[in-house]
Amino acid sequence: MPPQADPPEAPPIESDRRKAARVSFEPMRVRVLGAREGILLDLSEGGALVLFPAAIPVGQTLTLQVEWDNGVLPVPVRVKRCLSRQVQLAAATLARTQYDVAVEFVDLPPDTRAAVTAILRKNSPEQ
Repeated sequence: MPPQADPPEAPPIESDRRKAARVSFEPMRVRVLGAREGILLDLSEGGALVLFPAAIPVGQTLTLQVEWDNGVLPVPVRVKRCLSRQVQLAAATLARTQYDVAVEFVDLPPDTRAAVTAILRKNSPEQ
């Protein structure tokens, strides 16, 4: 009987692919492309996860306008992943589709990087 081949390795799980730990916190409002509004769900030193009502193409670069500290923080990003999910409230008869959009930061200016670090520190579980 010939020896059996080892099963193929499973792809890495999401946390294995991240370069930095993400911090979850109270959702923050964000805007892209002028008027498209979303919710910032979590953040890391290298990127973020944002919930949007419409898909954004993978690979697109844009500026995420994060509403923070009584102002707007412009953050240049590239879309890495866009996954749909069905959302239905208990009392609703129809579900709606929303999109988890994972972005990575692109060429952050020093003041923007400092602001991202401040948001992370303020919302870190150790605080």
